[in-house]
Parts: sequence; structure tokens; C-alpha cells
Amino acid sequence: MVPGTLGGSRPQSRGRSSQTYAHRVIEGRITVDPLRMQGLPCIRDTRITVSAALGQLAAGQSLDELLADYPDLDREDVYAALAFAAATMQREMPLAEAG
Repeated sequence: MVPGTLGGSRPQSRGRSSQTYAHRVIEGRITVDPLRMQGLPCIRDTRITVSAALGQLAAGQSLDELLADYPDLDREDVYAALAFAAATMQREMPLAEAG
């Protein structure tokens, strides 16, 4: 794993790539630094957290409006933030107890 980026061990090969699509999108665009923004995941070593960017979209802001508000971001950054959120939810969402 590259220091400061998310990823960890790489999944087993499935066809032509040893990385999942989400990992390829996230790698290099989502960073975690304990000295920046209290260790929250940020987009490309900026002080823009994944949660701040996605929170704006959730509040109804369009992608173009978000990019206008954060000129340091590009579309691929926002897609990486979405991929990161989706991958995180698959790993960390507690399972509901049956019955």
C-alpha cells in the first residue's frame, strides 16, 4: 500500500487486472493523513473531505455546481469519492441480525 492512500492488499486476479474497479478509481485520489482534517479521507491531499463533497451532492447540489465551488476538484475526483463511499459501505456496514 502506498503511504497516505487507501487500498491495502490487492484482491486476487479476476481476468486482466488484479485490482477491482473501485480500487483503480480510488487509488491516488483518496488520501488519509492523520495530520490533515483529523484523519478523515480527503480528495487528492487537499483539505476537501470525501464527506464534504458527497454531502453537497446529497443536499441537492449538482456535480457542475460542486466543481464550481471546489475548483481544485475534477469529475474523476468526485467519482473516486463515490467509489470510496460505496466500497466503504460494503466493508463497514453492520449486518442486520436475523429474527
